[in-house]
Amino acid sequence: MAIIERISRRGCLLKVLDKPHLDLTTPIGRGFIAFLSAMAEDERKRILERCKGGIKAAKARGVHMGHKPKLSEHQREEARRRLEAGESARRIAKSFGVHHATVLGTLA
Repeated sequence: MAIIERISRRGCLLKVLDKPHLDLTTPIGRGFIAFLSAMAEDERKRILERCKGGIKAAKARGVHMGHKPKLSEHQREEARRRLEAGESARRIAKSFGVHHATVLGTLA
């Protein structure tokens, strides 16, 4: 709808040649597009509600959301120990084959 409004503000008329009911030069055509836009917005809201419900149900079942951890618990403990001993995060990260931010995240 925003694109259609921008086009019309510039003085252009929009017609869909193979769909005469989408003639935006008439009040009926503009009304039809407004109706379709409202239906699409409503469906989008319904999709988001279903997604949120599905995520909530999955979390209740104990499903882990997000990426799989790059480092095992043992590796995270080792990284923390090495950081506390003064070793650089970049050096530790290189030894594990991960980004240094991953190693720094073990401190959180």
